Amino acid sequence: MKKMIHLIGKVILLVFLIVVLFSYAMFQGGFVSWFLFYSFLPFALYSLSIAFYPIHAFDVQRQFNQEQFHVSEKLVAILKIRARFFFPIMYLVIEDKLPKSLQKCQQTKPSKIFLSPLFKTDFSYEYILEHIPRGEHRFSTVRIKITDFFGLIEKETTFQVENSILVYPRYVEMRYRKVEQRFEQGVAASHIQLRRDTTMAVGIREYQPGDRFSWINWKASARKNELMTKEFEERQSEDIVIFLNRTPSLLFEEMVTFTASLVRTMIKRGVQTGLVSVGRDRIIFPARNGEAHLQELFYHLAKVQCDSEWSFARIIHKEIAYWNAAFSFCYITASIDKELAASLGNLAMKNFSGIVFMIKDKATNISKEEIVAMEQIERKGIIVKMIEERNFANALIEGGK
Repeated sequence: MKKMIHLIGKVILLVFLIVVLFSYAMFQGGFVSWFLFYSFLPFALYSLSIAFYPIHAFDVQRQFNQEQFHVSEKLVAILKIRARFFFPIMYLVIEDKLPKSLQKCQQTKPSKIFLSPLFKTDFSYEYILEHIPRGEHRFSTVRIKITDFFGLIEKETTFQVENSILVYPRYVEMRYRKVEQRFEQGVAASHIQLRRDTTMAVGIREYQPGDRFSWINWKASARKNELMTKEFEERQSEDIVIFLNRTPSLLFEEMVTFTASLVRTMIKRGVQTGLVSVGRDRIIFPARNGEAHLQELFYHLAKVQCDSEWSFARIIHKEIAYWNAAFSFCYITASIDKELAASLGNLAMKNFSGIVFMIKDKATNISKEEIVAMEQIERKGIIVKMIEERNFANALIEGGK
């Protein structure tokens, strides 16, 4: 409403100037006064035509250079504008309103541009954003403004042009070592739980803490007057479930990159891989493999945010109840505290195997509390690996810390 009142005021001013110059020429007479009037008249009429020009009579489209993006790639956007009827536009300002998530990107070519299409009815321009971040980015608004020679009359409107892009997380090609191989220090390359085939008993042995009640061989126990359990054939299982810590962290993007790299490596190797991602939303992916499953995981990792209001330890304690101990568990976090150490220690006592990948960068110092918590976890038989981004490729073959 204010813009309309402002425009009407300028139109009245323009008409007033035309009347004043015409009156001056009529009463003054002579070449100079009429020259001023006729010189000003074309510009004034053009300005009036701008005032009545239906600026909504544009068709606007937005196109991108590709359908899928990964972190740090270049985005090239093209805006195509078509006027529905001919009109000589001298000055035109077009701006594609960027979503907040992209406003800090470097613009090799700006998203706001000044054009002079003149007699063209179809014109376009492109802008380039460098190093686009991970996430889902929604484009919606294009602003167009036209003006006259003097900038006296301006008309502006916005067009709703809905587009969105999904920027997938970056991933690193990880080197992979089979579970049978070990480090020189004697630490397994990946802490994989041995899964018993309970359909075939191969012997009996003395009862050990942690054995299930259903494994007890009652006849043998009666003969030897002590508890004896069935001994089953053991086979190695590489099925894993990954827990991603979504509590707010400055290293969350590095954690997402590592998670994407890990799930891609495992699935490409045929490992059944599940993912537990709990924040404001609760997303659980069952342990599967295959290209379709990988695409589902990457789609989630493209949009995931560090918005959890619960501690990582509390989430693990709640969610692990839905899985059985036959899986190996990977916990990806940027920090470890006493609560997390206690929670993982309790799980280790229940035969839930696990490995903790703690993501750090050069500038991050490990606190004394973290060192104590790491030692507490390792005493329970859980491996802790501190990984920097530059070493993601070797995370599965190098020793911890």
